[in-house]
Amino acid sequence: MVDPSSDPAPPAPRPAPLRRWARAVGERTRSHASGITVTLLAAAVVSSVLGTGAVGRADEMSDGTVWLWTSPVGEAVRVNGNNAAVDLVASLPEAAGVDVQVVQNDEYLLLYDPATGKVTSVDLRRMGYSGVLELGSGGDFGLVLGEETAAVIDRATGEVKAVDPATLQPTGATLNVPAPLTGGAFDDSDTLWLGVPTQGTAVGVRIQGEDAAITETLAVAEPGTGIAMTVLDDGALVTDPGGGRVVAVRGDGDPVVTDVPVELEGAEMPVRTHGDVVAVTLPGTGEVLTVTDPAGSAGIGHFPAGDGGGTATAYEGRVYVPFPEEGTVRVFDAQGAELNPVSLPGAEGPLELEVREGRLYINSPHTGVAAIVDPDGGATVVDKADPPPGPGDADGGAPAPQPLPGGNVGEQPKTGGAAPDPGAGTPASEEPSAPESEPAPAGADEPDPAPDGEPDAGEAPGAPTPVSVTAGDGSAFLSWPEAYSPDAPVDEYRITWEGGRVTVGGEELEAEVTGLANGTTYRFMVRAVNSHGTGPAAQTSEIVPGPQAPDAPADVTATASGSGTATVSWSAVEGANDYLVATRAESGENPSDRTSGQTSVDVAGLSPGETYTFTVTARTEGMVSGGSTDSAPLTMPEVRLGAPSGVSHTVSGDNVTVTWAQVDGAAEYTITPRGDGGLGAVTVTGSSAGGGQLSHTLGRGGTGRCYSFTVVAVGADGTAADSSTSSQSRCEQEFR
Repeated sequence: MVDPSSDPAPPAPRPAPLRRWARAVGERTRSHASGITVTLLAAAVVSSVLGTGAVGRADEMSDGTVWLWTSPVGEAVRVNGNNAAVDLVASLPEAAGVDVQVVQNDEYLLLYDPATGKVTSVDLRRMGYSGVLELGSGGDFGLVLGEETAAVIDRATGEVKAVDPATLQPTGATLNVPAPLTGGAFDDSDTLWLGVPTQGTAVGVRIQGEDAAITETLAVAEPGTGIAMTVLDDGALVTDPGGGRVVAVRGDGDPVVTDVPVELEGAEMPVRTHGDVVAVTLPGTGEVLTVTDPAGSAGIGHFPAGDGGGTATAYEGRVYVPFPEEGTVRVFDAQGAELNPVSLPGAEGPLELEVREGRLYINSPHTGVAAIVDPDGGATVVDKADPPPGPGDADGGAPAPQPLPGGNVGEQPKTGGAAPDPGAGTPASEEPSAPESEPAPAGADEPDPAPDGEPDAGEAPGAPTPVSVTAGDGSAFLSWPEAYSPDAPVDEYRITWEGGRVTVGGEELEAEVTGLANGTTYRFMVRAVNSHGTGPAAQTSEIVPGPQAPDAPADVTATASGSGTATVSWSAVEGANDYLVATRAESGENPSDRTSGQTSVDVAGLSPGETYTFTVTARTEGMVSGGSTDSAPLTMPEVRLGAPSGVSHTVSGDNVTVTWAQVDGAAEYTITPRGDGGLGAVTVTGSSAGGGQLSHTLGRGGTGRCYSFTVVAVGADGTAADSSTSSQSRCEQEFR
């Protein structure tokens, strides 16, 4: 237990020269250990460089900027579209060499490593880490951000979950859509559009309150057709290869069907298209099909773009086709006339094209080069390795946005000197304040000065994300995972909030803060410190301490629901707003805590053969917590079941028969209907047929229906396999 009065603020260090900050960024360390830990910007330097009100200005800087990934060095850089300058750098050292996916809007940045399944959320409004989600490796996931909403799409299983973009925790029940899925992006009205090939439909999903719900289901092709989809500003455009047409769908009208003069099999489109022109790439022929005003006059054109090109992107009436082997992007008008290409000197590997903030961004993730195309077609090359400029370095002498110095963005400069002020780095609205009777010491927001000579090559720690928090009567309890610190042990963790700060030892991963005012809102920042400096902040949700605590949850159970996933369930608690689920492993390798507004949660990223105990705590709206309840220990199964092959179904009379091939080690199989037949899921034993071929017969559930079935193998301990197989959809009535 710690009280703020027991840990007075240390004397403030003097400001460091801005030029030395820029040099520290330019010389940031490039080699690190394997694995992934995302370390990010702390507002420490933003506050230090820009002064009071830095957070507000950081928000303003988000407009017109885009984050781009550089794989060899494991860095994401924020590029200002107005002047093509790098103004912030986020180092993900353990992800060097990995193609991390970047999902962004003006308020949040999501960094997804498909190899590990780890997603980290960055709150750009407060410049701090805010959440972690572990999806597990080997899946086909999509992450999407709307204006105020976010969702995780499991394309292989058809599951769609609305999540809080800050914490990445599910906000409601899982929505099940017939698998597999294609596409997946929000249009300008915040409708999430998905293609359902087995049904031949496009569905519109809205996040209403805390739940995702299907609001539109529109037929676009025969079931089982290999459709492709791009989401438009209003609705989506879908290819129908079987019908030789494209179909524009919207939420407020009938589909607009347009015949096209080319074969659409294998067609490719970007996930999102902005503007009135859509580009459809036909890899088999090297052609590009253009659709102008797809929901209106639907003008059609097509032209050869050349062999070896990637997926075309339309922008401001022009079509941009990447040619990775040449390091160029060829440019065409909508009728196919070739314009001046965009060249990226030194580019190697894939070229990523994305339209954001009114500009086209072309990124070479395997090198340090990118380009920005403006609405008039002018292109500017960006050197992503350039250190961000200091004040006065921008053209015209105007102050430029600042780097967050250190090998990990948000770390203090690697000076080898004294540790910086623990308060430095908290956004202005969160900064611990000096008592009213004492003015804040001069330079309190500045990092340590750097001594003469080269910066220390060691790295400050990463952010200890996520930080879980519960409130009590005039108190708060925080816990966090061990911070990534490859170059030196963590010496201490510094906890700051408006009005105080405390410090605990580097071996401590929790702290109780007392002396808080009931009814007052608090948010805490936690930073790790080693001999090389102070790392970036991980922030908590807001809490409001109070005396009224909910009861402890009852009936806490945990069952293995996949090879690396457990489902934890409990009984509802009166007065609870949500529940915190902490996972403790016998080995000490604990997964991140989870939160849920429901009475169950799936915990992914668990290790086969490891034993886990799950602790559930109810919290009020202000995060006031009561007692906690543990589950019985759960040992995860070591046998990994495969997906059944040969899944099919036949309709005969009043019955539907599903057949599939036996899976080694499976004791049961769960059969889940994915069509509109009105049937429920069933679980059957693995001995209903001999010779390795299994089957089960269900009632039809009516006539004039579409049917598709997903089969999942289940082990003797009740653990379901991570992968499944679906039968091809068949309908009793033809698509019109």
